[in-house]
Amino acid sequence: MLLFIKSIDKYKVITILHNFYLIHQYTGICLIHRKYGSIEFNQDLVSGFLTALKDFSVEFSKGSGELKVIDMQVFYLLLVFKEGVLCTAAADKNDDAKITHKALTEIIDGFVSRFGDQLEGWSGDIRIFREFEPVIDDILKTGRVAEIQLKLPILLIFKKDFLKSQKRIAKKGLVLSEEDLREVKDVRPEWTAKRLPKQVITQGFLDKKEYKIAHLADGFHTISEIAEESGRPEAEIQRIMGSLDDLGLLSFIEIK
Repeated sequence: MLLFIKSIDKYKVITILHNFYLIHQYTGICLIHRKYGSIEFNQDLVSGFLTALKDFSVEFSKGSGELKVIDMQVFYLLLVFKEGVLCTAAADKNDDAKITHKALTEIIDGFVSRFGDQLEGWSGDIRIFREFEPVIDDILKTGRVAEIQLKLPILLIFKKDFLKSQKRIAKKGLVLSEEDLREVKDVRPEWTAKRLPKQVITQGFLDKKEYKIAHLADGFHTISEIAEESGRPEAEIQRIMGSLDDLGLLSFIEIK
């Protein structure tokens, strides 16, 4: 069944820094804003909120440029403040925070080096900072600086057939549209009907519900999608996948 390949193309680009803000410490004015993704913010409200948060956080970090992470449920706000400047990025939760921290620190250092003297007697005209926007885009790779390699779990009983199907698809050079994918989203290849040996239940490695969930690890579902489809917490799915991995029953497909 060639049409069941949606996850491979759909998830090649999986994470992004949606918005970047560079904010003046003392006035709370947003000096530079770069938008790369779909999350929308009101710049003035965000600037005021983040400046107030920075004033609170600086008591603990002493303004050392440490990374602060705020969980906004759907995404993270990553903050770095240093030398009178606050950098923040709204990032997908799969983004690598360490890479983002390094990038934000590089931006702050570069910005202060170029405009530090002007900030001391700044008149409030943000137009003078526009020349720095391409530098930010380059450092952040237009929002993809912290993109990570996606790995999809797949049971070993599926993997051989999965790889064969992908080779056939690649050989024929097939390309599917989003409309095609929506029409066949419930179609599954015949080989996904295979099942793990029932001994994993009788020997206490998985219960019956976990056994059923395990078969969603077919190379087409992310951990999050398995959690959503099964109605179980993502942490529980991670545990189940970990158990399967420990038993030598699971592998991962890298999406390049």
